[in-house]
Amino acid sequence: MNSEDYIQIEVYCQQTRTPMKFIDDLLEFEMIEVQQIENKMYVDPQYIVEIERIYRLREDLGINMEGIDTLNHMIKKVNRLEQELKQLRDRLTIYEH
Repeated sequence: MNSEDYIQIEVYCQQTRTPMKFIDDLLEFEMIEVQQIENKMYVDPQYIVEIERIYRLREDLGINMEGIDTLNHMIKKVNRLEQELKQLRDRLTIYEH
C-alpha cells in the first residue's frame, strides 16, 4: 500500500481546520475508512467529499452524529429504491412496444 495514493488525516485536518475529534466521530460511526501506514492515519481521497458533506451537516445545520448516521442510511435506501425503480421501468418498456 502506497501512502501517495492517500491523504494523511493530520495534514488534512490542519489545512482545513477540521477538528481531529470530528474524524474520530466519523470513525466511531463507521462513516469513513482509514488506512494506517507507518503509524499515521490516511484516508482515501474518495472520502474527502463525504467528510466535508458530513462536516457541513453538523456545523451548518447542527445535526448530531446520530442524526447524520440516520440520514446516511435513509439516503442509501432511497438510492437503492431509485435504482430498483429504474430497473423495473426499463423492464416494463420491453412490454410496451
